[in-house]
Amino acid sequence: MDNSVYIFTMNGCPYCLELKNALTESNIPYREFTIHENRHIWDQIVKQTGFRNLPTVYIKEGDSDVGPVYIPGKDFDTIQEIIDIIKGYM
Repeated sequence: MDNSVYIFTMNGCPYCLELKNALTESNIPYREFTIHENRHIWDQIVKQTGFRNLPTVYIKEGDSDVGPVYIPGKDFDTIQEIIDIIKGYM
């Protein structure tokens, strides 16, 4: 599959750093968007989901702009849980 992983982070967020390290260790490529530098994208995610939790993960499926958004505390509780979810899309 040609899916892309996008993560929304905030500078200084320990959970965001933990996710980035886990993705790197798992050899999962990702693209990071800090919420302060990409406010318009982040605002759209918050509007669609109703959540501001970080790190939020979006998986773009193939060539479409459609894909699931995973929110900590709602869709996953641990970094390992989201890593396993992401691996299911790879």
